[in-house]
Amino acid sequence: MKKITSFLTVFFVSFLTIAQDVFPYIDNIGYMRSFQHGRNVQVEYLRPNHVEFSEKIIAFIDNKNDFFIFDGQKKELISNMVNGYQIGYNICAWNTGPIVSVWDSGKKQTLTHFGGTYMVSDSLVVFEDLRDNAIRAYYNDSIYDLFYSVERPMFPQAVGSNSVAFVGNGNVHFTFISGQIVEVGVINDPVRYEPGANKIAFNDPFHQSFAVAHKDEVVDVESIMVHDYKAGWDIVVYRDLNKNLFCYKDGEIKELSNFSARWFEVFRDMVVWNEAGVFFCYNGVQVYEIANYIPEEYYIRDGIVAFRNLNGGVSVFDRGEVKIVSNLQNAPFTVNGRSVRVQVNRGNFLFYKDGETHSL
Repeated sequence: MKKITSFLTVFFVSFLTIAQDVFPYIDNIGYMRSFQHGRNVQVEYLRPNHVEFSEKIIAFIDNKNDFFIFDGQKKELISNMVNGYQIGYNICAWNTGPIVSVWDSGKKQTLTHFGGTYMVSDSLVVFEDLRDNAIRAYYNDSIYDLFYSVERPMFPQAVGSNSVAFVGNGNVHFTFISGQIVEVGVINDPVRYEPGANKIAFNDPFHQSFAVAHKDEVVDVESIMVHDYKAGWDIVVYRDLNKNLFCYKDGEIKELSNFSARWFEVFRDMVVWNEAGVFFCYNGVQVYEIANYIPEEYYIRDGIVAFRNLNGGVSVFDRGEVKIVSNLQNAPFTVNGRSVRVQVNRGNFLFYKDGETHSL
């Protein structure tokens, strides 16, 4: 059932861009390097004071407190002083006092000289502009007004990859998705929004239904409210009141488990869950059993699931198969994009990507 249609039409542009994949690490002599397509690239000769990274960028404060961004090809000095910074998929926002700025695929822009709280997701920067008591969003080279307030506005707590759910004046609820604003309606009860990319899920206490906001409409997925829900990239996963697990994608509902999933997690288009002590995964196409136990440690990322296996090593589920990355017991590991990094010893690492293992 369609509830609301948008009053704003904007051409949708995906936030995913073609760029070099990066994965930083500190080698055995203290240099910061980046694993890229099977080789290492020198990023910094001295150990930085602080590092944040995504699949596409490495943002860091060097030993002189200068702020840099490395995009896989070049290192760019952004500022000689920052008070804080946050990164997304291929964007980064930082503040110097009340001045909030953004770096987006190599382009710098000042968002406000009167900033307060701000939050960065994959492709969004949501920020306060205290000059106007406004909440605004930067997306795809444009700045959008979300709402104004007589007093300091309440900062939205539900910020997704390219989406925001917020409450304006008079308890009017809105969603912002990829440049479009849709009015949900006046709701006086608390609402827990789960924002992702192109979708925002919520139990609607007014209609007593489970709803999903798209960029131009809000639709009821279930006629009654559900137990819990999470959103990823173009998917919403939820458990009904009997804790059966479902996925809403492309306007259709797919049952993932009817065996009372104990818990589930979503990252982008990947879903993992515990079904009677067995570890399952859905990759947007098919359901797989990837382990007959629940790993003590695991990461779900861009099309892969890396986990600690029963022998203490590291395995990865990738393209429908489970492969062993390392047999080293209890070696620290992490994931970025489609790459798995295992620390062999101090300064030496093993990287897995696209079926190949590299020792650096």
